[in-house]
Amino acid sequence: MPTDLEKALDSLICVFHNYSLPKGNYHALYRDDLRKMLTKECPHYTKNKDADTWFKELDVNEDNAVNFEEYLVLVIKVGVAAHKESHKE
Repeated sequence: MPTDLEKALDSLICVFHNYSLPKGNYHALYRDDLRKMLTKECPHYTKNKDADTWFKELDVNEDNAVNFEEYLVLVIKVGVAAHKESHKE
């Protein structure tokens, strides 16, 4: 039986694939894919930057796509914001 962390990791991978697979690429989120994902999956924590800004920030290797490793940077930043929010009274 998977642990909570293992289920969370599987969920992160599933979310990435939900937005990368419609164009047939397991390994890349394109600008419009990222925009859809940010709008549907984490609007509360990403509202301070528009999708284009996020895309430019995440596409470190400048190949006009966000690969899984670059996506994990988003996960970290959103995770930090969510953690801070969880401690507000």
